[in-house]
Amino acid sequence: MTKDKDFSITGNKDSKPTPVLILEEETFGAKPHDMTSSREGELLSRIEKLEKINQALIRRVERSMDQRANSYSLFQSAILLEEQVRARTMELHGALSDLKTSNEHLSIAKEQAERSNSSKTKFLAAASHDLLQPLSAARLNMSALQGEKVSSQAASLISQIDRSLITLEELLRTLFDISKLDAGVSVPDICRFPSDRILRGLYTDFSAIAQQKGLKLKLFTLPVIVDTDPIFLRRILQNLISNALRYTKTGGVLIGCRRRGDHLLFEVWDTGVGIETYEHHRIFDEFHRCQNGVHQDGLGLGLAIVARMADATGHEISFSSKPDHGSVFSVSVPISKLQTDLIEDLSPSPINAPTLLKLEDAFIVLIEDDINVSMAMKTLLTKWGAQCITADCLSNIQEKLDYVEREPDIIIADYHLADDIVGPQVVHEIRKRFASFRDKTIPSVIVSATPTKDVMQRAEQEKCEFMTKPVEPAELRALLIHLLNE
Repeated sequence: MTKDKDFSITGNKDSKPTPVLILEEETFGAKPHDMTSSREGELLSRIEKLEKINQALIRRVERSMDQRANSYSLFQSAILLEEQVRARTMELHGALSDLKTSNEHLSIAKEQAERSNSSKTKFLAAASHDLLQPLSAARLNMSALQGEKVSSQAASLISQIDRSLITLEELLRTLFDISKLDAGVSVPDICRFPSDRILRGLYTDFSAIAQQKGLKLKLFTLPVIVDTDPIFLRRILQNLISNALRYTKTGGVLIGCRRRGDHLLFEVWDTGVGIETYEHHRIFDEFHRCQNGVHQDGLGLGLAIVARMADATGHEISFSSKPDHGSVFSVSVPISKLQTDLIEDLSPSPINAPTLLKLEDAFIVLIEDDINVSMAMKTLLTKWGAQCITADCLSNIQEKLDYVEREPDIIIADYHLADDIVGPQVVHEIRKRFASFRDKTIPSVIVSATPTKDVMQRAEQEKCEFMTKPVEPAELRALLIHLLNE
């Protein structure tokens, strides 16, 4: 409840009285200065809220603007990226077009290279035959001259010429082998083959050479069938044996084999000069010749051929050597899982049997289409004491045999003949002609300057021995005596 209001009149006496209103504290419940403070606080609170709201709005606007800015940047980046992708795509199309053009050029170059290789193969085959034919005739003529009575000076010249011809033959054969391997012409054909047949043939081939050098050549074989290419393996061992004889001055060479697990090691041992340790890692390099004090006529390609052929057939080559004590080279060849058709011959080897017949007792038929080789071969056979008739084809030899009452003891035939009938066919016809006059097949030898797999297989099918031109005279004589004894 409010109290009664008091009124008082102040002023001058003469003036009119002025009413004054006096408000007590209870009227509004607060003093005036308190009211002002309250309002200020309320205003400050509202201002603070407004500032916060304003700041929040500002931040939202800024974020919105940032997002728009980012979106714009992303948009610009997308445009730039799209332009870059378009440019890279155009570059890629250009590169693909260039690649396509390059591939077309490469395809054309490959076809040209294949045609070139094919022509090279044919050229090598023809060149090997054409070059080795006159070389074979020269070797045979030189061998015939070596037995003639001539002056010491002439004999020395003949010996030098013969050595030069031997060197030329080795170089040509090596170059032909490398070219054929590089061109992919010589590809191994792995088959099952008797190991002792390879070793016995090599023993026969090198016996005369070892004898001429005063060296002992020994053979040890096992009746084992191996999985190999017989031509490649024979060439590998031939190079190893040739090197062994070349670098051995005294003692001898052993050719043999022995089992090592499921492999057969073909080994060539010698008592030669050996190889220095520092040269062991280089002996299979092309054109490398060991510094062992021995005169070398070759190019240092023999062991390089061995390494390439071994790599082609998958056979592992290993060796050990000690200077002045000799060397041993080994070729590891897988033993065939099938040994059923192996016929074990426990009888002594014919090559070790004593000589019962001589060439003086032999009548030899020679079929050779190269006139120079034919004349040289006939001269050499006649000098050895054999009787010989020659012809260049089947029809001519059949005609000459009509006037001869004696059946041949041995047939020697070149593989490629004048009337396109190969040597094994001629041998077959001559054998058939005399089949009723003898119990055994006439022993025969096929010679060729191109010892390809087909040529050697054809000779083997006809059960003929095979020799490569140029024929080594000493090897030929040893083989003929062996066949007569057999």
